[in-house]
Amino acid sequence: MPMFNTAVYGEKFINEFTYKNIPFEVVRCPATIWCGTLGYASNCTDEPDIGALLKKYQKLCDIPKVEAANPEWSCAISINYWQEGVAPRGMMFAQQVLTEKQDSNHDVYIMPESLFIRVACTAETAKAAFDKNSCELHELFGVIKDSLDENGYVLGTNGAQEIEIYNYEAGLFYAYVQVMRKEAHGA
Repeated sequence: MPMFNTAVYGEKFINEFTYKNIPFEVVRCPATIWCGTLGYASNCTDEPDIGALLKKYQKLCDIPKVEAANPEWSCAISINYWQEGVAPRGMMFAQQVLTEKQDSNHDVYIMPESLFIRVACTAETAKAAFDKNSCELHELFGVIKDSLDENGYVLGTNGAQEIEIYNYEAGLFYAYVQVMRKEAHGA
C-alpha cells in the first residue's frame, strides 16, 4: 500500500488503481460533519452565489470551530450537482468537525458514510491528464468521472458528490468524487 495521507478524519483506504497513467485511490469516508458556510441556489437549475459564500466563509474563519477534526484541511463541497432538476445545487466551504454544536454563525452539513475516488492534484497528474504543468482541483472531477466505468464504479447520489480538499501548509490537494460499485448499484 502506498503512503496514505488522511484528508478526511476517519477515512479508510480501500484500494488504488491507475487510469491513463494517473493514480487513483478509493476511500471510504465515515458519516462526516462539515462546518463552515453553506448556500443553495434559489431554484433547481442555477448555482448558488459561490463568490459570496467564499467571502462569507473567509470572514468567519476567526470564529473557532468546536472540535475541529483536521484543522489543517479545508474544503469546497458541491452538493446535488448531479441530480439535474431534483434539488437545488449547493456549495459549502468548510472544515471537518466532530460535533454539530457550533457557533450560530457557522452552517453545519452532515455527509452520510460514502465511498469516494480521489486523486491528488500534482504536477504529474496535470501532465498525465492535461499535458500541462499544473491544474485546478475542479478540473480533476472530469478525470475521475472518465475513469469510473472501466474500473467498475458509477456516480454516487448522496448529496455531497464532489469535494475539493486543501492543506496549503503541507502542499496537499485532493479532488474527491462520491461513487458506488456498479454491482451495488445494479448497473
